Amino acid sequence: MSASLSRTRNWNQVCTSRWRLASSAFAFSWSRWNADCGEKRQIVRAAENLTTHPVDEDMWKNHSCEPRKSYTLKCTDDDDEMFDEKVEGTQFHPDIFHCLKEDASSKAHRHSRNTSYTFVIMCP
Repeated sequence: MSASLSRTRNWNQVCTSRWRLASSAFAFSWSRWNADCGEKRQIVRAAENLTTHPVDEDMWKNHSCEPRKSYTLKCTDDDDEMFDEKVEGTQFHPDIFHCLKEDASSKAHRHSRNTSYTFVIMCP
C-alpha cells in the first residue's frame, strides 16, 4: 500500500471516529462537493436531529473537514458552485466534533454528554 493511500485511509478513519462522537445528536450525509475537494479534505453535511424523523432539507449545513481544521461553510449542496467561505461569526475547530458543538443547541449538548460510550465504540 502506498504511503499516500495509507494516510488517506487514516484520515478517513479519524473523520468517521469524530462523526461517531456526535452521531447521537446529529444526522450526517455526504456532500455533492466531495468529488471536487481532493483527498485531504471532506465536505460533510450535518444537521442536528434529536428525533427519529428525517431531517428537513433546509436544516443541513456543509462542513469542511481537513486534517488540522474544520469549519462550517456558507455554500450548500443547492448552490450552483462550490465556494470555500466560512460562515461569518464561526470559528475554525480542530475537528468536526468541535465544529458541530459550536452551533448545537443546549439539548443536543446534553444528549451527546448522556450518550453511552458503547454508542461510539469504533469498529475494527
